[in-house]
Amino acid sequence: MLALFMVFQIGAYFGDLLRILAISMLLSYLVINMVDFLDRFMRNRALSVAVVYVCLLAVIIVGVVLVVPAMVYQVSQLVTSTFDHIPEWLHQLEEQLAPLQHRFEASRVDIKIIDLINSLVTSLPKPDPGAVVNRITDIATSTMTWAVYSISISVVSFYFLLDGHRMKDAIISLFPARSHAALDAMASDMDHSLQAFFRGQLVLGLMFGLFMLGVYLALNVQYALLLSVFLGFCEILPVIGPPIGFAPAAIAVAIHGSILPGDRFMQILLLTGIFAIFQQVKDNVVAPRYIGNVIGLHPVLIFVAIMIGARIDGMLGIIISLPAACVINVLINHLPLRDERLAIAPADIVDTAGSDTTATTDSDAPTDLQAANLEKQVTENLPLTDAT
Repeated sequence: MLALFMVFQIGAYFGDLLRILAISMLLSYLVINMVDFLDRFMRNRALSVAVVYVCLLAVIIVGVVLVVPAMVYQVSQLVTSTFDHIPEWLHQLEEQLAPLQHRFEASRVDIKIIDLINSLVTSLPKPDPGAVVNRITDIATSTMTWAVYSISISVVSFYFLLDGHRMKDAIISLFPARSHAALDAMASDMDHSLQAFFRGQLVLGLMFGLFMLGVYLALNVQYALLLSVFLGFCEILPVIGPPIGFAPAAIAVAIHGSILPGDRFMQILLLTGIFAIFQQVKDNVVAPRYIGNVIGLHPVLIFVAIMIGARIDGMLGIIISLPAACVINVLINHLPLRDERLAIAPADIVDTAGSDTTATTDSDAPTDLQAANLEKQVTENLPLTDAT
């Protein structure tokens, strides 16, 4: 516990450095498959990394110019329309609760349900989209400017992609030679888990968000771009991410409706069913073939890891928590635990390399005492354990 406390204290002191390293690792594992693919054709890893960087820069520019302004506009419209429809929803809720209010009046219970609802609604703070964006920017730039963060992340992730294997070998060489094989196997499993996680949870989640963009547009769901991007990022988080990511779409349908048949409530149910079907196909058909079970943790442990990550460093901590859980899981699986095999003496271990395993030694032959015990077991019809 003391060591864990010291780790948290040191981590808080070097928070900026750890954030740069964490984001650099995220970026590296996100594009390492593309770098490896280009490296097989170009035969120059530095050039492959540079090409990937140019592509990422083009995507960022397009996103900043086209996607971000549209998302900010849709956020403002969604927040404004939601609060504009609150009086209508309150009126509908009051009509639904009218029989209960009549029962209160008949029982001479002085409770006004509408007054309780109005006091609850008025106590809720009205969010300002501009203030939310400014708050996110303030948190991200509280200790360093965006320029310093971007340059540092670009440089560190470049060297991760260029010399990652040599860095791993250099770290392993610091340990005794007898542990190099075990450490190399553990590092390989960690690298495989992280690559599969980012290739699966991140890429597959974002692709599912892009797929749902087409679904939202086909069903004429308002704010389709904002809803699909939010869903794509929430899909990164297993178990709890998909329901959170889908909730704003249900709110948008409740406000503006869609081309689905029925009233608003029926449209929400139909949209939920469509989302659930596609989600099951993604989780049970596509994901197992694409990545398999790379996390290997119980949903409760995943939830705990996410909450710990959120407590440590907010949204970045949430994203980092699952890769960290994968690494810890691999580390625990590679710990040298004592079992029955460790209790076997070296002389008793069978040589599987080349000796004759069918040959018996003098120690394998039964002694006179063992023979007498076996004879006693036969004659007295005793269990073998009692005889021995």
